[in-house]
Amino acid sequence: MQAFFIALLSPPQKIDYLRSMMNTIDWSVGWFYICTVLLLSLIVTILLLLEYWKKQKLYTLFAGNLGEFIVVLSDKFEFISSLPQFMSDPLFDNLSKDRLFRDMLPPKDWARLKLYFDDIDKHPEMPFMFSYKRDDGTMLWFEMRCQHKRLTMDESRYVCLIKNISNIVEYQHRLEEAETKLKSLLRNTGDFLWKFDFENRQLSLLTPMMDDDYRDVPRSSGVVDIDALMPSDDFMLLERVMNECILNASGQAAYNDKGSLLDEHDQLNRLANEKARFGTLKIRCFNSEKNLVWYDFRGHIAYDEEDRIVMMGSARRVETSPEIPFLMKSGVEESLMNSLFNFPNIGIFWVDRNFTILGCNNAFATDSSFASTNEVVNKSLKDILSGKYLPYYESMIKDVFDNGSAKSWKGKFDDSDWICTINVVPMLKSLLRSGYTVSRVLCVYMRISG
Repeated sequence: MQAFFIALLSPPQKIDYLRSMMNTIDWSVGWFYICTVLLLSLIVTILLLLEYWKKQKLYTLFAGNLGEFIVVLSDKFEFISSLPQFMSDPLFDNLSKDRLFRDMLPPKDWARLKLYFDDIDKHPEMPFMFSYKRDDGTMLWFEMRCQHKRLTMDESRYVCLIKNISNIVEYQHRLEEAETKLKSLLRNTGDFLWKFDFENRQLSLLTPMMDDDYRDVPRSSGVVDIDALMPSDDFMLLERVMNECILNASGQAAYNDKGSLLDEHDQLNRLANEKARFGTLKIRCFNSEKNLVWYDFRGHIAYDEEDRIVMMGSARRVETSPEIPFLMKSGVEESLMNSLFNFPNIGIFWVDRNFTILGCNNAFATDSSFASTNEVVNKSLKDILSGKYLPYYESMIKDVFDNGSAKSWKGKFDDSDWICTINVVPMLKSLLRSGYTVSRVLCVYMRISG
């Protein structure tokens, strides 16, 4: 149809018609090309923006974990620029919004910071620590180092390196709290921590010793003179036990589970990991007044801060030195002691300085109208004895506690028709500054018919 229409046209008309068709085709191709280029540009732009967003997100996360940023302030403390430009930190966010330090800090902190800025030329290397309270009420800590840059006679800049040290401050706070609790515990118990270096044969106190009033003894920490700390016999005993401990542990640590010999480094690792230790060992140490005090020493093999094998442990001050009135050396003696406790007419019990009954035999429990000794133990003497007998026992027991010598009494209780003999003797002694003092007494009584 189109060809028939062109055939009807005159030659000049045919030429004009063909030219118009060619122009229409050129414009269509041009518009198609332009739209294609624009679409491709849009796609590339979107991809670049996505990549940029991802990088900025990673950068922001990295900068936030790093916790450091640089802020440039004017001489009127107005925000000018920052580095990095993206930072995850509440202080950085507020400063980059042109908020002044004066508006963000408490008046006292701002006054300190103002003095810091004014004197920065005198102390350019001095850091400044301050706190910042977030909107949720939590406290953040920052450290600032600043330099004063003068651009002209009338214009200057403050270049501030600010670091978020909240985690460090929190860690130090918890460490100080733990050290305070440890010192309080050691003061209350009279303990101290120690370390022995086998290579240099040096004994170090990791915490100071305490005096009789649980106060730190001056110069009692660090490397100590062994001879000034304890008698030579006591240190020889301690050293022998430590050497036996490390020798036994090294023998166990020489081979692996398959029976193969370990090299020296692996043996040391096995040796420390086994945590070879020795139990309670009673050692005497000199106190600040050069009197001997008993301590319970305990230790285990470990690495020190220089990766050396050492013996580390604790020493707990003990008030009593067990001086048992008899020793069970054979079955005959044990049988003899059990027989003495089972005499039906002889009552036996022992008490501490609070007049608390720590033990007794069946005769005493029966005389006190109790079915077994378990019902008597840990009860106060005044709750067990009647008012008729209590004054006699209390007087004698108190005298033994005060004077440390045995007491005896024989007589009748009021209108009784039988005679009673009472003997009270020291059972345990405590080593104090003034010497030995009684901490337990043993009471033995027997009733004789009148």
